[in-house]
Amino acid sequence: MRKLTDTEIQTIKDRLDRCLIAYAEIYDELLDHYISALEQTPEEEFDCKKEALDDEFSWSIIKQMEKDLQKVAWRELMNTAKSSFKVWSLGWKKIGILILTAVILIQIFYFAGEESFYIVVMMFFVILMGSSIYYNRKKYGFTLSLSPGKHQPKHVLAATFFGSQGLIFGIIHLSAQLLPMLLLNTPYEHLTPFLLLSLGMIILAYSWLVFTTINLKTFKLIKS
Repeated sequence: MRKLTDTEIQTIKDRLDRCLIAYAEIYDELLDHYISALEQTPEEEFDCKKEALDDEFSWSIIKQMEKDLQKVAWRELMNTAKSSFKVWSLGWKKIGILILTAVILIQIFYFAGEESFYIVVMMFFVILMGSSIYYNRKKYGFTLSLSPGKHQPKHVLAATFFGSQGLIFGIIHLSAQLLPMLLLNTPYEHLTPFLLLSLGMIILAYSWLVFTTINLKTFKLIKS
């Protein structure tokens, strides 16, 4: 077994970069697989073996790997979400922040009214998600650039989590718009403010709980 040169390793990385691989787990696993296979290949056979690996892991195969990884990530996220009610696992500092946030939001709800409260909750949500993405952009591989040259593979669970938050945001927003209309002129109309308060608190607490307990583990997709 020999050690690959820096030029050979860069050649492998150039090929993987051209594939615009979505997830860091797949990128790292393919890189390791290429290096392990090519280290057992004589230097004069490097190009031939690499081309064989390129064919083995073609663009369509990589995209299928991404789909398989997404399915595993969604299952992991759902398992994490099921246990996210364990508020005590956050520690007293984070619990205190949650309680303080709840107190502030309830005061806003009481003094400013339900419409202003809803706007503030949505702002909290956007700020929470936006700041989480921004301050962890290097760790999770997030970038605002659409240029292929600046493409970075993302951690699959982080990408899945933030994607799910967009879905939840849409559902909560739709519920907040429809509920007042559905309850209007009914015996339950007086419950509208409390429903909006509950929806706002649930979305913020759920988002933070899942995000702070998510396990960014690595999934193996290539069979040795």
